[in-house]
Amino acid sequence: MSERRWKRVERKLAGDVGVQRIPVTGERDGADFADASACYQAKSRRALPGWLWRWLSGIRATGQRHGKAGVLVLHRPGQARADALVVLSWADWCALHGTPEDV
Repeated sequence: MSERRWKRVERKLAGDVGVQRIPVTGERDGADFADASACYQAKSRRALPGWLWRWLSGIRATGQRHGKAGVLVLHRPGQARADALVVLSWADWCALHGTPEDV
């Protein structure tokens, strides 16, 4: 039986930060992989909202012009700022946190 696509994605992402995928242990919200700075849960989906990609692309372009990472912060009205989401590209994440090889 061939390996599932999502499992292959998890293995490749884990390899990008120099670690191995953690086998499924039955935890619903367990980490797919972890490194010294973070626990990761990867989700591979065919479709994500178009606005997300447009906004991320725009801030990445701005960041690149200034030699910085572009970070998109998503916040809902009435939500505590501490619960806002931070979105950045995987390549920018790896560049900020180091990677054993080029992504």
